[in-house]
Amino acid sequence: MKQTTLKKSAVQTILAITGALVFSLLGLSLVTQYDNKYITKAAPAQGNLCILPEKGYCSLVDGWAFYPDKLLFSEDFSSGTYAHYNTWAGEYPNLSLFHEDGNPYGTSTWRIHLRGSGNILLYLQEPLCAARVYVDGICLGGTGDVSPGAYAPLIKDSTYAFTLDGDAELLIQTANYSHYYGGIWYAPVIGDADSVGRLIASRMLIYGLLFFSSLTLSLFCIVLWERREGNVRTATFYFGMLSLSFALRICYPFLRLSGIPFVRTLYAVEDAAAVSGIYFSMQIALLLFLPQTSAGTISQRLKKALRFVSLGACCIVIAAPLLLFPAVPGLVQWYGPFISWYKAVMAFFLISLAVYGGLMGLLHTKTVLAAAVANGVCLIYSVLSIGYYEPFAGAYPEEYGSFCMVAAFAFLMVQRSREMSDENRKLNFHLQEEVAEKTDHLRRLLTERSQLISELGHDMKSPLTSLSNMAQIIRLNDIMLDEDTHQRIIQIEEQCNILADRLKSFQEIAAQTSSPAKMEPLLLNTFLSDFCHSCRPIIELYGPNFFEKITPRHCHIMANREQLFRALENLLYNAADFTPPDGKITLSLTADEDFAYITVSDTGCGISEKDLPHIFRRSYTTRSDKGGQGLGLAITRAIVLEHAGQIEAVSREGEGTTFTICIPTVSSRTSF
Repeated sequence: MKQTTLKKSAVQTILAITGALVFSLLGLSLVTQYDNKYITKAAPAQGNLCILPEKGYCSLVDGWAFYPDKLLFSEDFSSGTYAHYNTWAGEYPNLSLFHEDGNPYGTSTWRIHLRGSGNILLYLQEPLCAARVYVDGICLGGTGDVSPGAYAPLIKDSTYAFTLDGDAELLIQTANYSHYYGGIWYAPVIGDADSVGRLIASRMLIYGLLFFSSLTLSLFCIVLWERREGNVRTATFYFGMLSLSFALRICYPFLRLSGIPFVRTLYAVEDAAAVSGIYFSMQIALLLFLPQTSAGTISQRLKKALRFVSLGACCIVIAAPLLLFPAVPGLVQWYGPFISWYKAVMAFFLISLAVYGGLMGLLHTKTVLAAAVANGVCLIYSVLSIGYYEPFAGAYPEEYGSFCMVAAFAFLMVQRSREMSDENRKLNFHLQEEVAEKTDHLRRLLTERSQLISELGHDMKSPLTSLSNMAQIIRLNDIMLDEDTHQRIIQIEEQCNILADRLKSFQEIAAQTSSPAKMEPLLLNTFLSDFCHSCRPIIELYGPNFFEKITPRHCHIMANREQLFRALENLLYNAADFTPPDGKITLSLTADEDFAYITVSDTGCGISEKDLPHIFRRSYTTRSDKGGQGLGLAITRAIVLEHAGQIEAVSREGEGTTFTICIPTVSSRTSF
């Protein structure tokens, strides 16, 4: 069984690797063919002459005359000749090859001749690090200041418009004392204004999609990790940091358009973001593809070594541009190869870890395996294609590779979210079943308890009644009773009456805690009219006048007739007990769009201010001299709450009391 599983994992790993290789190589070949400045370039003619297309755009790759350590103008060439190198854009990353001490910094002049006609737009992408542009001796502008004594770097993509009718000389002066690359490292783009404008817009759109999608994912993952996983750094945390580093790395086109004067800092941040992306990719691969084992094992040592190397590279790319290069410029010529080879080595380890995880059959590794292979291929291709591939509008290979990692983990997050959603749905379904089962069990227990209490009360009622009757017979027949015995017989009767009242309260409580009452639609207007008709004779025996005020507006509620009748009966009889014969009791009904309001008011003695907050508490009564048990209002409140309503009382001593019941109407109760 284990061998079958390993064989299946091996097959899936091979398929994932093969698919990633085919996809990444096919994609790279497509962008190299159709979005490459080194292919879509100006047609060369004799000498340093380039022929521009009538429509569209091209890149100025070949045909440059390069003058290192010189700032030349058009008039200088008419008065003399200067030693130069025939080169192509990107051949010389800096001036270190022209200096014995390897110093990469200095000034230079780039010269080329153009042939074409019409309104021309020159797109100079990120001249390193200051530039000045001339066409036929006329200065079109520039970025920063190229003068050695007043050097001021400025990182900015710039465009220059001019009219061309026949041949013209394009002269670009550059100065670099800040960056490890210098001069015309990126081939300029030239063509008609509309075509070049659309190209720039397309480039911004592509980078905008990459930037905002990765930034959104990074913020989401970091917040998710912070809220759910505490301080334990998991794959979610590293994925969020990978997306964030990629967003910082990919946002440079927008910064180039605005123009940033802090050249060293900006390039240090850009390189640090690129290397950090590799570091976080390695951390994800280590978490997913290497099992957690005890310290001292090969896997643990490998993890520590890779983390040390990755963090060390991050420190180097930050410290080198800011601290080392200003002090020792000769180190610059080793920095570029170091970064390139570091990327290639990390790509190899990333692919190796992904392959190992795939062969081990670890969960959720096939997607990451494919992305890791694609990322590794893109990193290697970016190193090997320096000077052979440079995009017009799209991203660079290593940027595509990093985005593959971001997209892969986004896919895994969606997949994991769907799995969690399915698990939650199943748990909720089983939880509902369990709740229903427990509720039914509890309902049966309450019913059985209520029946037991009722039977116990019924069994206790018979001997208690017999005892009371016997005591009454003895007292009434005056059977040889002295005064002391007669008083004790009276006390026995009183205690029997108290026990009977307690037993009645006991049965009422048992009835109130039984299973929930069954609700049914009820027209409250008709119900209250019938209630008043039924209770009027009894209330009139007490003495007070009884009035009813029921709104003609129909009020439909969901209620239990018996329970609601009992609640209103408690309020009505309480009012009758405390209202003098010449007083009056009023039952009224009003309503609005959502609620029905039942009011029972009287003109009795009222309730004191200190007693009013406690009248709905069980066993709290204000008429202890009359044997009250304080259950009527408590039961009434419980019934009202069971009807999803509320009850409140307003009273002033000597002026009467008003009880108001508020019950939702059917239209406002969506649960029904």
